[in-house]
Amino acid sequence: MSKIHKTAKGTELPLLNLRGRDYLEVKYRLVWFREEHPNWSIETEFISVTPTAACAKALVRDERGRVIATSHKFENEHGFPDFLEKAETGAIGRALALIGYGTQFCADELDEGDRIVDSPVGAGKASGNVPDEPGDYLVPFGRKFRGKKVRDIPRADVESYLNWLEADALKKGTPLSLEAKLLKQAVERYYESAALPTDKAS
Repeated sequence: MSKIHKTAKGTELPLLNLRGRDYLEVKYRLVWFREEHPNWSIETEFISVTPTAACAKALVRDERGRVIATSHKFENEHGFPDFLEKAETGAIGRALALIGYGTQFCADELDEGDRIVDSPVGAGKASGNVPDEPGDYLVPFGRKFRGKKVRDIPRADVESYLNWLEADALKKGTPLSLEAKLLKQAVERYYESAALPTDKAS
């Protein structure tokens, strides 16, 4: 039976065994982080990108926009074929470890040169990071919508903003940031649920 880490809210997060030590994957650290700080944000950017390598930077900001942690991660195609997402995920994982999310389960990933096998966060849906009611998702970035709930932003405005974010990422040759992916997921889920018929007794 695999080990688990139980958060203060009772969520059970599975631990991996890496080289005889417990390791909490970044996607589960994000679940834990979001439970405790739904209004904080994680911002990522690529400091450098070449055809074969990338260096990503991750910032954790509190609800007032103050930087709480900063971390970097370098990755190349020799270390991991999808090196862009791996670098971004690694930077996020290190930043979360710096503020106590998984520090005891990070298997020395804060040491330079260590090779941790952790799937990129961007692979698949980042489940658990958007509230059960996606309309309650607070936008954690941007000047215009920061701190607003998805339900309080006109649909045309938020969809236009997402289109701009995707076009900007494409122009820069970088993947959509994790925060933008989460916003997109929340918007899609919110409008999908709004379109579903409700069972109301007549």
